[in-house]
Amino acid sequence: MTNVTAERNQQQSATEQVKERVQDVAEQAKGQTREQLRTQINQRSTQAGEQVSSTAAAMRKASEHLRVEGKDSVAKVVDGVAERSERLGSYLSRADGDQILRDVEDLARKQPWLFVSGSAVVGFLASRFMKASSSNRYQGSMAGRYPQNQSQSATGYVSPATPARSAPLARSENAITGGGSGGLD
Repeated sequence: MTNVTAERNQQQSATEQVKERVQDVAEQAKGQTREQLRTQINQRSTQAGEQVSSTAAAMRKASEHLRVEGKDSVAKVVDGVAERSERLGSYLSRADGDQILRDVEDLARKQPWLFVSGSAVVGFLASRFMKASSSNRYQGSMAGRYPQNQSQSATGYVSPATPARSAPLARSENAITGGGSGGLD
């Protein structure tokens, strides 16, 4: 009986060792994935910051052009948007993923209604973008399935189940089936 108990203890310790090894490997994979994600977020935020900054520079040029045309009030509005864009661009360029996440969390805690409203607007815009892009993909995929004949597109839609008949074919069918002259003979 002591042999059975000893075997069970050995099996349990072996199982625990395997379990610990699996947990260690999982923790290492989790750490590597987290680091890769952090690196991607840092790269993407830097790229986004550079793009926003270049857009702000284009806005500055546009405001200068508006001033030359004598539209100072519009130029001031464009300058204000450009200034905010420059600040956002520099923030995105210099901040890492952890800093951005902390700032978003702070904003959500300090001004929850603003955060919820902003999230709703972003969600709405994302849904509109997805809807627009999905209809384009749908139209593109449908165009390849049902090629249109030039004569059919000029006269309207012709169902694939009922192909259009030409006049000579209709006359020959009437002659074969004995369907009468119909004034064509």
